[in-house]
Amino acid sequence: MRSIVIFFLSALIFISCSCDTKIDSRYQVFKKTDNSKSLEFWTSDTILNTNYQLVQLMDTLYQFVRSDSFPSESLKREIMWMENYRYQLCSYFDAKHSQSSNTSLFAKADSVISEARALWSIDTNYSTMGMIIKNDVERTRLIFEQFNEYGKLQSICKTENQKKLLYTEFVEWVKLEQQFLMIFANCVNLHFWGGSIAGPVRTGGYLSIWQCHVDLYQKENVMEDRYDGGWENIGTFLDPARELLMNCCKQALTEYYTPEENDNEYIKIYEETKYLMQTLPQNVDAWIKARELWEDEMSTDFLRQTYSRNTSEVLIKMANIISSVQ
Repeated sequence: MRSIVIFFLSALIFISCSCDTKIDSRYQVFKKTDNSKSLEFWTSDTILNTNYQLVQLMDTLYQFVRSDSFPSESLKREIMWMENYRYQLCSYFDAKHSQSSNTSLFAKADSVISEARALWSIDTNYSTMGMIIKNDVERTRLIFEQFNEYGKLQSICKTENQKKLLYTEFVEWVKLEQQFLMIFANCVNLHFWGGSIAGPVRTGGYLSIWQCHVDLYQKENVMEDRYDGGWENIGTFLDPARELLMNCCKQALTEYYTPEENDNEYIKIYEETKYLMQTLPQNVDAWIKARELWEDEMSTDFLRQTYSRNTSEVLIKMANIISSVQ
């Protein structure tokens, strides 16, 4: 029920922004909100006055992915919400493109997300706070892209079992993703304890973690559409990739921890990170198992090893991310 209410409120906001297409937002001046939970609050006047409608559309997504209940354990609420939000992006796209009937809903949504990236790039602030905000806005877009790529793969599944296995893989990935985000954040805090640089490094690393899975889904969408090998393949055997990730996480805690630091909060973060790393193999293996079931269902003999290397590629990227806190 809550997701439906959020969707209709979002639709009302979008419609109210779209009702007068004759007004050019470049020549309007908007009174910025004082709601610090809103994307508008953190957006420069230059961006607001360039395309206020798009800022409000992105704000709907921004606030949803920052709700206390995001993500839920089953992801069913989020999948439904993102599907409804995709229709809002498509409505925005259609209003700007008179001949768009041959463009898929997914492509329309991707196009609007790209437009949003271009909009925010016109006024980038490279201060510490500016970089945190920049990364946080990009985080919003990447989370949607992950769900959009999931939707694309679901749309090309040929059986209900394929759809079910993909859903399970996605759920297991998000569990792993959330745990790894915490581990990475803690490692950054341990390494840069008390330093302002921790914010940009931490939020920048988050983007790389989300991008891992976006890349995976994008590649496998291409694989399902063509079989000529027209995609990058940098994976390895699966077991060594898993071992690499575990070893890098273990060494990261040694590299980034300062034993001389006796702050109680610092010690608490260290102990929490040790616990998270002890339970990490369980979530990694659960995701790998879900991936293997998906691979077995989807792949032909020709592509079976490619799917496995795709899994290993994600693990290698994660190992690189945890090793690159600097």
